Amino acid sequence: MAVKSYKCPNCGAGLEFKPAHQKFRCDYCLSEYSEKEILDKDKDHIETNEVDKSLVEQDHLASYNCNSCGATVVTDDTTTSTFCYYCHNPVILSDRLIGSFQPNKMIPFTVDKDQAQKTFLNWVSKNRFVSSDFYSSSQLEKITGVYLPYWWADSKIDVDYEGEKNTSKVWTNGDTEYTETNKYRVIRQGQIEISNIEEVAFSKIEKDLLDGIAPYNQKKVRDFSMPYLSGFFAEQYDISKEEVTHKIDNQIKKISNILISNTILDNNQMKVLKDQNNIVSKKMSYTLLPAWILTYQYEGKTFVFAVNGQTGKSFGELPISNKKILGTAVGVFVVTTLVLLLGGMFIW
Repeated sequence: MAVKSYKCPNCGAGLEFKPAHQKFRCDYCLSEYSEKEILDKDKDHIETNEVDKSLVEQDHLASYNCNSCGATVVTDDTTTSTFCYYCHNPVILSDRLIGSFQPNKMIPFTVDKDQAQKTFLNWVSKNRFVSSDFYSSSQLEKITGVYLPYWWADSKIDVDYEGEKNTSKVWTNGDTEYTETNKYRVIRQGQIEISNIEEVAFSKIEKDLLDGIAPYNQKKVRDFSMPYLSGFFAEQYDISKEEVTHKIDNQIKKISNILISNTILDNNQMKVLKDQNNIVSKKMSYTLLPAWILTYQYEGKTFVFAVNGQTGKSFGELPISNKKILGTAVGVFVVTTLVLLLGGMFIW
């Protein structure tokens, strides 16, 4: 298995992409580099090790050797970027990023870990019944930056729409009632281009959670560049584009219908005579999108919190502490009882 690490040209330590600086930075000598500088460096500074092909991949796990400390590390079968658990060197499993598994597009992180933690604390502070250790410093450290796989579709749709509607106007003149009926027809023909229709391509995380932190600013999408994975986890798709084609086609047709409807004034009670929206071309792009993910086990249930790694939008479910709710209820009962007793004493 090919293992790649981006090394600092100055001191040889591992480089990580820093969203706050939009630079690749060495945490040891504090040197910073642009993407172009990293890609332009001699190949000697980009170390690639081929691990013994006899290593066994089984039970959806694979092992590789860290090219900094030599330790053997085990990863899930969909992981493409990770860290060595021993020396914490960022490692990219480059042979999982070739062929059909090489991403076409990506949006790099712009929200760093500190910002994600602040977003998390702000979200938790809105509910005082959350378990205290949910927002402890040790819990905050578990928040993880992950590039998650999506399928994005760019499409062209041929539109052939025809509708008909009657409008009536009634008025009287003396003893005579008049009715005027107008019939008009609406025709919409042409081609619509719809870009970046997305579907999650990863089954190991709840789709509702990811939908909760959508959308991403699609204007910031760029061609895939491997160095941006350094310092973050990244996952490979496990849902093929064929599996999401039907969902994407439905989204495309739904959006095209909305666009057509928006061009028609007062389209209530319109009789549709023809409505043919045919997808004439569609290009699917394998895209990586950034997210900060935090998981928490509480009373036998797993809670997951996510922050959009580009926009900072957050979503998740809070673990409510029954003890805190009970304590508050008891406190309210005691205070209410004392007020009633003291009020009774003053009355008498």
